[in-house]
Amino acid sequence: MKIIIEPNDVLMFRESKLYTAGESHLARSTLPLPQAVAGALRTAILIKSNFSDEAKDLTGYKDEEPKFTILGHFLLYKPSKDEKGREYFPTPFDVAKAKGIDGYFFVEPLPLDGSSEHWRGKFVFKGRTIHFSSVDGYLSYDDLVRYLKGELREEELEDVIRDDLVKKESRVGIKLGNAKTTEESYFYKAEFLRFSRDVKLSVWLNGNEIKDSLGESGLIRLGGESRFARFTIIDEDPLKGLKVTWDEIKEKINENGRFKLYVATPLLIRDNNIYVWDVKPILERELNMKIEKIYPLIGKPLTFSGWDYANNRPKPNRHAVPAGSVYFVEFDDNFELDKPYLKLGELTKLGYGLCFMEVW
Repeated sequence: MKIIIEPNDVLMFRESKLYTAGESHLARSTLPLPQAVAGALRTAILIKSNFSDEAKDLTGYKDEEPKFTILGHFLLYKPSKDEKGREYFPTPFDVAKAKGIDGYFFVEPLPLDGSSEHWRGKFVFKGRTIHFSSVDGYLSYDDLVRYLKGELREEELEDVIRDDLVKKESRVGIKLGNAKTTEESYFYKAEFLRFSRDVKLSVWLNGNEIKDSLGESGLIRLGGESRFARFTIIDEDPLKGLKVTWDEIKEKINENGRFKLYVATPLLIRDNNIYVWDVKPILERELNMKIEKIYPLIGKPLTFSGWDYANNRPKPNRHAVPAGSVYFVEFDDNFELDKPYLKLGELTKLGYGLCFMEVW
C-alpha cells in the first residue's frame, strides 16, 4: 500500500543541531527522516479516532514503534493525473564524478596486495580515477531496478540522475515582544523545503492496517510549524516492479558469489550501545549465510534525535548510515532470499533500514 502526500506549501524538518533563538540565527532544514513521516501518520490516526484504545494499540501509543510497518518514504514525481508517478531514490554512492573528467562513472573496491602484513585486508575504491566524489541526486524506480540488475550503463548516468526535485528556500524573521515590538538580537533565518512542481512524497507500507483508521484521503500535519499536506491512499504493491525481476537478480548473485547492498533508507546498526557501520553480523543472520568480505562505501553518519512525548524529554542522539550507501559483499555460500528487500537494524517499523541487493 502507498500513501501519497502532497504538501500545500513549503515544509520544514529541522536538523538535529540545537537551535536557540538569540544564540543562533539560522535554523536549517533537512529532508524528512523516517520518524517524522511515521509520527505524522500516527498523530493523524490518534486525532481522527479521538485517541481510542484501538488507535493507541495500532500506533504504539507511548511506544517507540507502531504496530504497522513503513517500508520507507521517497520522493514521487507525477507530472499529470493521467500519467503514472515514479518514485525517486538517493543516488547510490558508487556512482561518482571526478574533477577534470567528463560524465559520471561507477567505482568498485580494489583489494591491495596481501603479501605484506601491513596491506592485508586493505582496499581502496577506484573507477576511472582513484580520486572521486559521490554524486548527489536521485534515480527513478525504473532506473534503480536496472541498477539492481546490473544493466544501468555509465554513459546513461548523467541523463537519468535528477537533482531538481526539492529546493531549499530561506525566509527571515524577527521576534516580537508582548508589545508587538521587535526584540534586539532575535533576528533569524529559517530554511524550508519547497517540493518542485508535481513532486510529492510516496510512503510505502507493508500491509494496509491503517487504511480504515485514516480513510482514503484527508489532511495531515507534517514537519515543523504545523504545515499541512493532503494525503491519498493507494492500494498498490510498491515493490511489484522489483518482484517481477527478483528471481533473475538472485540467480546472477549466486553465479557471481557476490552482490551490492544498497541502503535505500537510513540504517541504524548498534553494537554494545554504540552505533556502527559494520553490517556483517546482522546481514549474516538475516541471510543465514557466511560472508567472506565486505567493502563499505558509506557517507557521513546521519545524526538525529527527537522528542520523547511519553517521558517529556529529548531522545538521545542516534547515528545512522545514510541512504545511498553501498556495501560490496562477497560470500561463499548459497544466496537464498524469497523477497527482493531486507529490513535491517533498528526502528525498521518507522521506515529505517530498507535495503536492496544488486548484481555485482
